[in-house]
Amino acid sequence: MPIASLMLCQDVGAESTAGTEKMVKEARETIEATKEYTVQQKEAIERKAHDELAALQRQIVELRGKVTKASDTTRAELQKSLHEIEKKKDGAKERLDELKGATDAKWHEVQEGMTTALNELKQSYQKLLSHLP
Repeated sequence: MPIASLMLCQDVGAESTAGTEKMVKEARETIEATKEYTVQQKEAIERKAHDELAALQRQIVELRGKVTKASDTTRAELQKSLHEIEKKKDGAKERLDELKGATDAKWHEVQEGMTTALNELKQSYQKLLSHLP
């Protein structure tokens, strides 16, 4: 009987080791899949932010042309607002650069800053646009 018990314990030990190895392998695969998803998500957000910033840059160029056609008194005020928009655009560009260089662990935090900067830029653009003649 002692030999049979010993063989049974060895079988249980082998199954336990195989089960543990399987769980470790599955955990590694899950971690890798999560990392890959995070990288893909980060890249998609970077592309979207880059595209939005480029579109806003084109709109700002159009605004410059419209500001030059405004009356002298209005033009000074509009140019001041345009200058503020340019500063916000530069800030959003800096946030985009930070986002591109952010580590996987830190990019969510940087992404929030990027989103806020783009939203503020859009709001300033719309405000200036509403003051144009």
